[in-house]
Amino acid sequence: MRFVEITSQLWAVSRGLLLLLLGLLLANLALYAVLDRQIVPRLANQERLFLQRQAEVRQLLHNQGEGAGTPEQLFVLAHQDLARFRGEIPEYQEFTGLIEELLVLAGRAKLDITQISYQPEEMPKSDLLRYDLSFNVTGEYEQVKKFIHALEQSERLLAIRQIGLQGAPVEGVSLRVRLETYFRPGGEAS
Repeated sequence: MRFVEITSQLWAVSRGLLLLLLGLLLANLALYAVLDRQIVPRLANQERLFLQRQAEVRQLLHNQGEGAGTPEQLFVLAHQDLARFRGEIPEYQEFTGLIEELLVLAGRAKLDITQISYQPEEMPKSDLLRYDLSFNVTGEYEQVKKFIHALEQSERLLAIRQIGLQGAPVEGVSLRVRLETYFRPGGEAS
């Protein structure tokens, strides 16, 4: 009976403090439930994902060789690769060489290109000129196939953006080609 008397006296004297203590206990239990059911599993999932990605990066670094282990070294290698790539892009003065090569490739396939339309676009972020070229050729299917293969084998940086093929009434098929290529600014087109 002593416990009941002590509890009733505590209740009478410090009811607010006991309610606050009970509220804090319930809030603590609720926070524990949220932590245990939601936050800890999410955190464990994030940690697993982090460790997986860390292992992938380590494997990538290992695959690139012993000398390329630090991010600084990878940056230098990427910078060198970019410089080599930019060196492969011809200067603008080679534009007429591209047109000549297209005409030669078409001639080898026994096709004629009568008109090439082009749209230049400056790319300030990369300091390059992008050219979209469009033209039509008409001939037998085998000739057109040979021409497309020659375009794909070209040493130049050419991207075939779109090809449209349709039957031509007399000469076999008509091919509409849209190419994209890049040049470095400099010099005049000859």
